[in-house]
Amino acid sequence: MSNTNFPEILHIEDNPDISMIVAKILSDIVNITHVTSLKEAREKIDQQPFDLAIIDLVLPDGSGLDMVSELKSKQPSTPIIIHSAHEISETIHDVDAVLSKMYTLHDDLRELVMNLTGINDLAAEG
Repeated sequence: MSNTNFPEILHIEDNPDISMIVAKILSDIVNITHVTSLKEAREKIDQQPFDLAIIDLVLPDGSGLDMVSELKSKQPSTPIIIHSAHEISETIHDVDAVLSKMYTLHDDLRELVMNLTGINDLAAEG
């Protein structure tokens, strides 16, 4: 059940184990919409706005980098985290962070999501 006060996160990831781990790390602070392909992601971004996107690079129907430009054209203010097992440049245009699946600590992912969605700001105000 989703909490209407939580930020909406789009998680594009085809590995069910990674999806489960990310959901476990974040489910008490955000609402996660999980999809496994670019096609599903396109459908979701046409249906609703998101407060953050976490995108894998290698997906069954293409590159997650393609979704970066599509998401930025449709929802320009949405922060984007690339979360990949593949090495990529940390200076990708229009991306707010690049995280390695193998080397990123769970607490670091959680803190980054909180910062990019403004959860830390809301907690400080409350």
